[in-house]
Amino acid sequence: MKKKKVYEWAFITLGVMIASFAFSFLLEPKHLVIGGVSGLGIIAKVLFEWDTAIVIFIINMGLLLIGFIFLGKDFFLKTVYGSVMFPVFIKVFSSVYALFDIQPIQDTLLVILFAALLMGIGLGMVIKYGGTTGGVEIPQKLLFKYLHIPYSVSLYAIDGIIVLISYFVFYEPSYILYGLVFIYLCGFVIDQVVFSGFNRRAVYIISNKSEEIKEKILRELGRGVTQIRVVGGFSKQEKDKLLCVLSTFEFYRLKSIIH
Repeated sequence: MKKKKVYEWAFITLGVMIASFAFSFLLEPKHLVIGGVSGLGIIAKVLFEWDTAIVIFIINMGLLLIGFIFLGKDFFLKTVYGSVMFPVFIKVFSSVYALFDIQPIQDTLLVILFAALLMGIGLGMVIKYGGTTGGVEIPQKLLFKYLHIPYSVSLYAIDGIIVLISYFVFYEPSYILYGLVFIYLCGFVIDQVVFSGFNRRAVYIISNKSEEIKEKILRELGRGVTQIRVVGGFSKQEKDKLLCVLSTFEFYRLKSIIH
């Protein structure tokens, strides 16, 4: 168990480091706001010339305090490590960036693509091993707990508002589009890392034509099928339920077969 814990914390730390690297070396030099607390850090840097890492740290600490009050001690303990280490690594990498006088990459689209890839990998590793970098996850949980707003909706709403604010700071419409592209790509990469590329659907089929559907699945899709005897709760009629696990692409083929 001790080895497992060390393994998990090592990967959480590495994930936070990768995400911080993507922010410090790619996004921050170009002043690209991609939502979240890091986006607020860039906006504060541009408007008031404040240190981005310190702004992120202060906001994270404020959100942690709110989380501790409204979400409890367990959430606080699980969140505090990533919330502290994320701005710490940003400060370290930003210092290295300034020390060696590294010039920002000119191609903004290239920056967005690689930043989304790296940050998606980093955050995916953190999430996969039970960690978090804090930030907007805290208001997300509050909105879900008290207003029952789904995480996906609150995430896009919060990040969307922050990206929209950046427009009034930079007056650059393309920044909004870059932000939206980043949010989508980063989310996609996170899913691939968290679920290790496993993209499958379990399909349950109850039909009067179970035998014909089963034969089609076996012959046309080449997938195995589990046949389960079920009883209707209302009708009390017995039927065969088919269970099949298949890819997203095969799922749409199966829908056509059933129709």
